[in-house]
Amino acid sequence: MKLNFAENLRKLRRERGFTQEALAEKLGVSFQTVSRWETNVVYPDIELLPVIAELFEIRVDELLGCTREDKDKDQKRRWEEYEKLSDPEAQYAFLKAMKRDFPKTYLIPFRMLRIMYVDRIHIDELCSVFEDFSALCTDKYYIDWVQTMYISLEEENAVKAYIAKSGLSDNDAETYLEKRYFYRREWEKYDLQRQLNLCHRIHEICFEELRKRNPWSAENSAWAMKKALEILNSLSDSQGGDLVTGGKGLDLWFATRYLLGFRLAAALAGSGKKEEAYEVLESTIEIIENVSALPEGTVLGYHSPTLDRITGRLTTGYDSDGGVYKHFSLYDGEEKLDRGFSAFLANDLNVLEERKGWEWFDSIRGEERYKELTERFREAIR
Repeated sequence: MKLNFAENLRKLRRERGFTQEALAEKLGVSFQTVSRWETNVVYPDIELLPVIAELFEIRVDELLGCTREDKDKDQKRRWEEYEKLSDPEAQYAFLKAMKRDFPKTYLIPFRMLRIMYVDRIHIDELCSVFEDFSALCTDKYYIDWVQTMYISLEEENAVKAYIAKSGLSDNDAETYLEKRYFYRREWEKYDLQRQLNLCHRIHEICFEELRKRNPWSAENSAWAMKKALEILNSLSDSQGGDLVTGGKGLDLWFATRYLLGFRLAAALAGSGKKEEAYEVLESTIEIIENVSALPEGTVLGYHSPTLDRITGRLTTGYDSDGGVYKHFSLYDGEEKLDRGFSAFLANDLNVLEERKGWEWFDSIRGEERYKELTERFREAIR
């Protein structure tokens, strides 16, 4: 690699208005030494190069006069040397040296973080390396990996502070926490977090992923809602029985069940399956009536061994209009959880009384049986 150090140094010195003597004094060398540098007789000691670069506020590679092509070749060669190393300490030291020479390459701090994560060394440098990476990288794949590593390695209070200011969605934050607890072998926390995340994921599948099949087709929507309810029944160990209620009494999926029930009933009505729509609507109203009759403090679970840590306790609240609503706060044993999926009973009649978004009910909206079910809904949520 050709270096243009002598020419660069002479140019930089003159641009700053330094004489050889003035530059020599700032660097603690003789002016003869500076003269020999500028005439390409000798190079400075390697330890002095960063000092000279800092004086002129440039990088070492710029001081040496490396071209872009030279830099690319040099970096490729360094990566090849790195790949030959097997000892984590040697790898980390090599990367630190590379970072000084190639400060704009985000893969260098990424590899350093990987060594911390896999070999659990140099954790004391986690924050600075993480900040270096974050300032350089916009690639979502690498950002996801680095956030996983950082959240797994960092102290708990710092993790909470990072999540609070990072802009991560609740679901993303919960996913990273699950990975953290697994990595750290904190099995009690991991098991609870896994169950909370599973609840979130099931909710997403029921209300988002399945509906993407074709939400504007009544027939396809009916298929999707049935599949969603079958998933809940499978998780709740339901043996046959009613599709909407699950046939095992109330469980903590009740809010998901009655919302899916309304959507299924509307889709069936829109498909011309009037009797089936009424049967589903009956079961849906039954869930709402049963929840409304529950006393304060009632505890519900998910009826599932894979979700056995989470229970919900009923509290009664009031909305801004003075209306009453039922809400289940989530608990792990006796500890109230401040995050996670919770269940509540909405106190509005938009689903059955307003047409916007529920036009599939139009085919039965004027029938007496439909009006009677609407009145049962109104009585239940008073």
